[in-house]
Amino acid sequence: MKGKLLTLFALLLPSTSALAGQCEDNFTKTGNPLKGTEYSTTLTVPGLGVPSAIAQMHNIALEDGMNIIDENAESGAMLLEVSPNVAHRGLQVYFTAAPGGLTKMLLKTRRGSLANADSIKTSMCKMLYQLKPGKAPTTKSVGAKPITISAIKLGDQVGQTVKDNAGLIDARFKGKTYRISGYFAGSEPSSRGMEVFYDMTPSLLPGYVQSESTKLFYTRIMCVMAKDQRGHALSLREGDKIDLTGTFAEYQSNTRTAVISDCRPSK
Repeated sequence: MKGKLLTLFALLLPSTSALAGQCEDNFTKTGNPLKGTEYSTTLTVPGLGVPSAIAQMHNIALEDGMNIIDENAESGAMLLEVSPNVAHRGLQVYFTAAPGGLTKMLLKTRRGSLANADSIKTSMCKMLYQLKPGKAPTTKSVGAKPITISAIKLGDQVGQTVKDNAGLIDARFKGKTYRISGYFAGSEPSSRGMEVFYDMTPSLLPGYVQSESTKLFYTRIMCVMAKDQRGHALSLREGDKIDLTGTFAEYQSNTRTAVISDCRPSK
């Protein structure tokens, strides 16, 4: 009898194929590149509760490498961000969920920005079609794989974010795990562990040839080594190549320093 009930319940749930086409049909584009363009679509998933929709989208966004700027499970609203890259300075995506399973996604581009509507539609619908019926919140995903990056590039990203809006620092970086490569500039002991600093103006031959960098201001990257890594920190010498993995902890505005915690040599 139990097996029959489960089969019946499965038949009552909407399948992905049953929803196929709805998102694409509801996709709209308004505005123009001169004033800014809005792209939006809706998808109704019968049986989808608001808290569950927010929790599921949280997981979906993280798996896609997006940043969670803000979210409220009670009101059913989220603000997501496509991480900045060479093509744009960060795209904000609004997601809302309402009783009855109605979900909506909206992307606004800045004035002067060009975008491919078909690509945006495909990306939006891919995310929305991953939503499953349910009332209870879904457990949120934990951190993803370490992000491999150079110290200079990470410093540039943090510095640009500070310039754009320092309030976005936590949403874009905090809690993310980074594998950071670069050159050793020095270390200092502290109550939280050995602090290892990356050379932010390296030359082609660190330690031998002076840097030709003309930067007057730059964001420093500092790794607080794990407690059992004191010996490794003390073994380093100026100009040594280092490759450390840790978690972004905070940005110290007074010293323009991004602090990476619990750092260890990368494996």
